[in-house]
Amino acid sequence: MPNMASPAVPPAPRSTRRRWLHGLAIAGLVAALAAASLYMYADQLVARQLRPATIALLEDRFDSTVELKRLTVRLSPSLTVRGEGLTLRHRGRTDIPPLIAIKAFTIEATPRQLWERRLDRVRLEGLEIVIPPRRGADMPLVTVPSVVSSDAIVEGRPNVLIHELITEQSRLTIMSKREGKDPRMFELRRIRFEDFHFGEPVAFEATLSNPTPAGEIAAVGTFGPWSADNPSLTPITGSFLFDADLATIKGIGGSLHAEGTFTGPLEYIRTSGKTHTKDFYLSSGGTKFPLDVDYDAIVDGTNGDTILERVDGRLGPSQIHAKGAIVKVEKTGGRRITLDTTTRDGRLEDFVKLTTRVIESPMTGTVNVTAKLDIPPGDKEVLDRLDLEGRFDVGSAHFTSAAVQDRIDELSRRGQGRPTDQSIDDVASNLRGTFRLKDARMDLRSLTFRVEGAEVRLAGSYDVPSERLNFAGELRLQARASRTQTGWKSIVLRAFDPLLDAKGAGTVLPISITGTRKDPKFGADLKKAVLH
Repeated sequence: MPNMASPAVPPAPRSTRRRWLHGLAIAGLVAALAAASLYMYADQLVARQLRPATIALLEDRFDSTVELKRLTVRLSPSLTVRGEGLTLRHRGRTDIPPLIAIKAFTIEATPRQLWERRLDRVRLEGLEIVIPPRRGADMPLVTVPSVVSSDAIVEGRPNVLIHELITEQSRLTIMSKREGKDPRMFELRRIRFEDFHFGEPVAFEATLSNPTPAGEIAAVGTFGPWSADNPSLTPITGSFLFDADLATIKGIGGSLHAEGTFTGPLEYIRTSGKTHTKDFYLSSGGTKFPLDVDYDAIVDGTNGDTILERVDGRLGPSQIHAKGAIVKVEKTGGRRITLDTTTRDGRLEDFVKLTTRVIESPMTGTVNVTAKLDIPPGDKEVLDRLDLEGRFDVGSAHFTSAAVQDRIDELSRRGQGRPTDQSIDDVASNLRGTFRLKDARMDLRSLTFRVEGAEVRLAGSYDVPSERLNFAGELRLQARASRTQTGWKSIVLRAFDPLLDAKGAGTVLPISITGTRKDPKFGADLKKAVLH
């Protein structure tokens, strides 16, 4: 049989093999160059895709027009996204500052986290937030709006989860509801959000500086969900610690420590707390006292106005109760304090030492006071600005000076017609009156001083800085004039008994008190009494 085997294929020429190898090498080089080029420009490609997605997300979430000047992505050694010049204008408004302005931000995440919008850490630099007044802000907000459920907020809308969001040296500005009025500013030293989510309340911790009184505030709580329609109605709740130097308020001093809770939207925050000042003092006085206060209040975050619903204070052992308001005054930059106060069973000596520079109070006793306090803003010290008007009642008072108390004991003996009865000793005094302290001057419209057997009725003034006295009134004694004396004086005064007699009293004598607190001068106008 003939040989049917296929003939052998002759080997390719050497030149053909070289061309094939050269083509393969060129293709590999092109692929390598393409891969290198892709790697070199991958960050730019990612940035081009990420920038519009970021803007769309923020515009949707904050109901704002968003501008992002620059966004860069670095893939090596780890994925890092950095943005610069981010601004959000609420509803596109250009007549007010941007709702949010951020100089720069940095995002740390893996590519998968970035794709799934679940970021590990975001840092903000130069954050400024400006909260505009809500629509219908001229209408009072009397109830805290209910929080919309997170499901209703996030349904069908893009979202993002940030495990840790940190910002330092930021500023929060809340615009006033009143046109033309200065906004309320807060310098935020550091804020840290944990598991930040647009549609749910977010846990936060913050430290900020308080201008007046100068001090530091530390707060923890929850913030949100964000109210896109009315940012000022975004809810916030939490607790705080506040340490301040009261000496930064002219006229008072002491180291304040406060702690409490807060809740509500930004423009209607209810807060309750306690304060302790271990060394409270007034610049007009010389003695420091512990001051403790419990309070409930409502704070308008747009202007800082505060309604004090309940203030229960304790100055040493003295109890003070008050309610009122602290309201910003137009064109002054300051605040007016108005309070309705009551003091029950207070220690008279404590209030004397607090307001004057005496080392020892001239009188001790229990005091009850009902008063209205008004402190307008200004550069003067508190004592020169305050207007305090009310009535007081001092019971079971004794004078600390033995010489003065001896005179009071003698007045009681003579008033009872028993001038030599030494059993009448250490007599208690009672004072009652109406007063007004304004421009560092105490005006007493009516002052009644009583001891057993005698009563003094006075009206006049006391100048606090100079301690000068100027009072006039009458002394009313239970006994007739002749019975207040012994020996020949008693016999002589019998002729005057009918002249000095008055309805309801055995003797009525016009008197005056002048001089200074340290050197008072007492006068009796016998001529006026006889001619009356």
